[in-house]
Amino acid sequence: MLPEESLASAFDAIKANLLRSILTALAIIIGTAAVIALVSIGGSAQKAIEDSISDMGSQVLSIVPGQKKKNGVKSAFIPLKLTDVDALKKDKKIPWRVAPEMRGNKQIKFRAENANLQIVGTTSDYFSIQGMELVEGAIFNQQNEFKGGKVAVVGFDVAKELNTTNNELLNKKITIGNSSFRVVGITEGKGSGGWDNPDERIYVPVLTASERIFGRIWINMVVVGFPKEFRIPEVMIAIERVLRRTHDISPGEENDFRIVDWSQIKELQKEATSILTTLIAGIAGISLLVGGIGVMNIMLVSVTERTREIGLRKALGATQQDILVQFIVEAVLLCVIGGLIGVVLGLALYFTIASYQEWPIAMPFTAIFGSVTFSAMVGLFFGIWPARRAAKLDPAVALLYE
Repeated sequence: MLPEESLASAFDAIKANLLRSILTALAIIIGTAAVIALVSIGGSAQKAIEDSISDMGSQVLSIVPGQKKKNGVKSAFIPLKLTDVDALKKDKKIPWRVAPEMRGNKQIKFRAENANLQIVGTTSDYFSIQGMELVEGAIFNQQNEFKGGKVAVVGFDVAKELNTTNNELLNKKITIGNSSFRVVGITEGKGSGGWDNPDERIYVPVLTASERIFGRIWINMVVVGFPKEFRIPEVMIAIERVLRRTHDISPGEENDFRIVDWSQIKELQKEATSILTTLIAGIAGISLLVGGIGVMNIMLVSVTERTREIGLRKALGATQQDILVQFIVEAVLLCVIGGLIGVVLGLALYFTIASYQEWPIAMPFTAIFGSVTFSAMVGLFFGIWPARRAAKLDPAVALLYE
């Protein structure tokens, strides 16, 4: 039997029992769709993490409050202050850039709309350290910082939260707490980072935040950006030297602050995402094997139902090899069709989730090729037994089968 005749016969057999064929291929469809969707989502998540690292432009460390230990007992957290920022700025041994971060949530009003958003009090250096660009307007300048100017730079999605547009918001006044601020700039959209979304933040000069919004002098964090030619451990030692002197920490005493290397955390996130994606995709792949068992069962039923047909074919001159190839092609074709449908459904699910989360698109060509190939191999493996059983039927017995 020619290959095209085997394919035509396989298509006819599948169409003759279309509903049963679809139900048989359902596990293949679900398994392939799950593998494609999960591998794609994992790839996009990893790419988003990589983009967030590269967007920073320079390496970044964060300094957060720590606890002091005395006589083996830890005290309350020791707050960071603007004097810590000044001390780091004055140290010129490493050409770093330093910016404070004073955070808190406040009620925001614009015309008749209001929303509860995060306010970040900082300096103009903060934007370049964090690799943040503006799509409209400008960053507040040093004069605004020193004089406590009531100006604000808003995240890309703040306008959406206030039911307006960025063009409408720019150069207009919004109310933060009890004070009125003029919007001077709008940041470029960066997308959600899970529990935190920089696109929904509002940035104001740190002295303004201290005096008019939060009414406190302590800050939540200090961010330090430095050129790539400096190694992270070297910079961490330099920061430690400056802050231990500023905090008057004696030799042998523990630091009352912590230095966070975000690049390591992001690498751990990438690794964890990769492991989880592989694990879940492997579990989803099991459904392909389950689908293969279903294909084998249905093919065995098909052999029984078509016993007289097989006998007739053999009586007309079909060889065992012809019958074997016919049933193997049918099983492989059924699994490949199921795999292709699964690919389409998996990609549709992936694009929907990726567009909703605003993740970068990473087409999973390897996963697509691998899933379809694996589906074909499942059909081949689980189709051999029914095909051999059909090929070995005695034509005289088969023709008498009722």
